[in-house]
Amino acid sequence: MTLRAVMVRRSARDRVPALMQSPAHQAPAGRLSGVTIAAFLIAAAQAPLGSTLIAVALPPLAQSLEINLALATGLLVTSYLITSIAAQSPGGRLGDVLGYARAVNMGMLLSACGAVLGLAAHGLVALTVARCLVALGGALAVPSTLALFRVYIPAERQGRVFGLFGAVMSLAAAIGPPLGGEIVARFGWRGIFMAHLPCLAVAALLAWWRPPPAVRAVRRVSEFITEFDWIGTLLLCAALSLLVAASKLSGLSQGMTLAGALLGTAAFTAWELRTKSPVFDPRLFTYRGFLVGGGIIALQNFAMYGLLFQLPQYFTTVRGFPPDAIGRYLFFLMGAMFIASPVGGRLTDRIGFRLTALTGCAPLLGGMAWMTRIGHFDAPSQAALPLFLAGMGIGLLNAPSQAAAMAAVPSSKAGMAAGGSSTLRYLGGTLTILMLSALLGGPAGQSPSGHEAATTAFAIAALLAALATLALPGPPRVRVERQ
Repeated sequence: MTLRAVMVRRSARDRVPALMQSPAHQAPAGRLSGVTIAAFLIAAAQAPLGSTLIAVALPPLAQSLEINLALATGLLVTSYLITSIAAQSPGGRLGDVLGYARAVNMGMLLSACGAVLGLAAHGLVALTVARCLVALGGALAVPSTLALFRVYIPAERQGRVFGLFGAVMSLAAAIGPPLGGEIVARFGWRGIFMAHLPCLAVAALLAWWRPPPAVRAVRRVSEFITEFDWIGTLLLCAALSLLVAASKLSGLSQGMTLAGALLGTAAFTAWELRTKSPVFDPRLFTYRGFLVGGGIIALQNFAMYGLLFQLPQYFTTVRGFPPDAIGRYLFFLMGAMFIASPVGGRLTDRIGFRLTALTGCAPLLGGMAWMTRIGHFDAPSQAALPLFLAGMGIGLLNAPSQAAAMAAVPSSKAGMAAGGSSTLRYLGGTLTILMLSALLGGPAGQSPSGHEAATTAFAIAALLAALATLALPGPPRVRVERQ
């Protein structure tokens, strides 16, 4: 083979790789019906829904159980976050080995068990276990849903499906607080667990009615348990738990905990590079699409969650508005993402990853640059338009960055790639909390200048994401089959 032929093959591979069939996934692409796609989208949406649904239920929950509100918030929210982050990569790996549909079904079962336990629980420990089960179920469903779309949807239609995935996940996160408020008002705080059950029942019914392609598992469950990378999983959980813990601390304690998280990450990386069956292979970052797409996902989530966490704090502590005054304006951000994500998906299928992502850069950078003047905002209504612009940009970036990350990796590792990109998504949000605690802790949180420094950091993250889009693969010219 000539050098020119080799370069053409590599160029085509980096642009839009064709679907690759592994021994675990021999079914042809394109056999997922709309009903099947809807079933797995509903199953995956339980993860962001469970994350935000509990927000308004915490005060009545603490009062009912006669426990401290801060303790209840710390345990029920932090445990959910840690479980969600740490289980993404193992959940994706489980799908690679046992089959993606089976992994999603296991996730739905775990979430249902957590919801039932939450309905019956009478103590904080049982409620924490229930929340962890719901989070674990979501962590199994999300990466395997992404991987299922990667393997069984034709390459020319993957963009719109990933765009729809981003829209559904944004909607689920956005409706959590208002839906939780309505549920708590009618059924009490236990209703937040009950809310998952009809959703999971609908998802299971749709999946049973239009099942995905039958897949032969690479390993039996007993073999998987024996060969699973338990050491790597424990190291990953330890590193991510320390990172989340650092976001709740300050001063010297935060620095030491953060150093422990970095040490744990280094140990995890070293172990994964030498083990035969890694839970997440760091070599995936050698694929350009995965590296760039995953980086954009982390950066845009850093900016998005920064706005979601910071704006309520600014308008309540600096401007004196009630906490619910900003809530309705945050819908400008999430609503714009919901609108733009499917548009970005369709554009991805038509003009490719890079050009679609570049269309999202203008509104994203415009909105974030506008937000750097937050110190001059006297009312929440002044944040509506910049939030809408930022949401449009993030929505347009969602599909091409996710599709590029998934398309770059062989289909035999689609679950691992999905788990890795999901971990990066959560990691961006966690780093946001770390940065906000550093910038807005103490007197700085009471001053407009402190908040302008925070929004400037978010704008820089958005700028880095925009620059990274230039490295995304361009439109496809040649399709090749990678074995």
